[in-house]
Amino acid sequence: MRILDGIYQLLTPFPQFTLEDAKKLRHELEEHPRVTKGLPYVLPYMIKDGGETVLVDCGWNTDSAYAALEAGMQEHGSHPSEISRLVITHVHPDHYGMAGRLKQHSSCNVMIHEKDAEVITDRYFAPKTLTDQMGRFMEMNGVPTMDTPAMSMGSMGMIGMVAAVPPDTQFQGGEILKVGQFEFEVIWTPGHSPGHICLYEPNHKILLTGDHILPTITPNVSIHAQTHGSPLGDYMRSLEKLVDLDVKWVLPAHEFDTKDLKKRIIEIEEHHIVRLDEMAKCVDRGGSTAWEVAGRVKWATGMLTDFEPFMQRAAVGETIAHLEYLFEVGRLAKVMRGKAMYWLPA
Repeated sequence: MRILDGIYQLLTPFPQFTLEDAKKLRHELEEHPRVTKGLPYVLPYMIKDGGETVLVDCGWNTDSAYAALEAGMQEHGSHPSEISRLVITHVHPDHYGMAGRLKQHSSCNVMIHEKDAEVITDRYFAPKTLTDQMGRFMEMNGVPTMDTPAMSMGSMGMIGMVAAVPPDTQFQGGEILKVGQFEFEVIWTPGHSPGHICLYEPNHKILLTGDHILPTITPNVSIHAQTHGSPLGDYMRSLEKLVDLDVKWVLPAHEFDTKDLKKRIIEIEEHHIVRLDEMAKCVDRGGSTAWEVAGRVKWATGMLTDFEPFMQRAAVGETIAHLEYLFEVGRLAKVMRGKAMYWLPA
């Protein structure tokens, strides 16, 4: 889809969807926004100007996703072999998975924020340390022993659909990415991942938001074994970096493009205020583990016990991020009892 001359929205399906199904859902979700149990597609963006072709995000490393990317680029007079720079908003598999394949086809410059570059080896090249750490982390947060192995291995089944490659360029935030007439500012927006970035083009008032701002759903903001600090606090502060930008086009990596940035930021902030209040109410006076709290929360797609292990892990990680934020602002306390962490009203 043409956004304007030189900027094109493409579509690559998730592994469980055909391209036809993904395109149909893309249309349906824009016409009738709703929460889906799984994400059906990624929206990469091709920036083609000044004799250069830049791709922002790509998709899973599957043949069907590559074929969809190839077809989408060809519709607008280009091909994956022509990609000069591949900008990754964050290194989750659906955004970064095809990076190694595209590097092989085009010798493109792979560009990632330094904070996400730090986790590539442990996630994709040598993941055993991470899974061991996740097992201990899940136990510490109250996950029953029988469920811990499945949850600690939750994302490992995805590694076969990631062609990992180290970045050629590491962003810090604040850089200007010039492509022909376009000048994109790299804005570091941690929260969904430590090194998540957005790209802002002030002359054409365009903001590529990756997963940071989506039109109807909110990104998973989690704490796991390798997380430091308060990612939800980082996320909320990152929203404030964008709220005053002059934007006409909000171009996310999922769902559909939108127009009203400030309205959506307010909605997201209000969602997290409600969720924080709900989390706080789910903590017993005598203390609760994150697993116990996650099991009491009403998630948009069901209850914790209904989820697959990977989604259970995401829900527990998101719960911990909210509990840590409540601790950060003084609403909760925390204490270790034996090997488990308990959260208590402050």
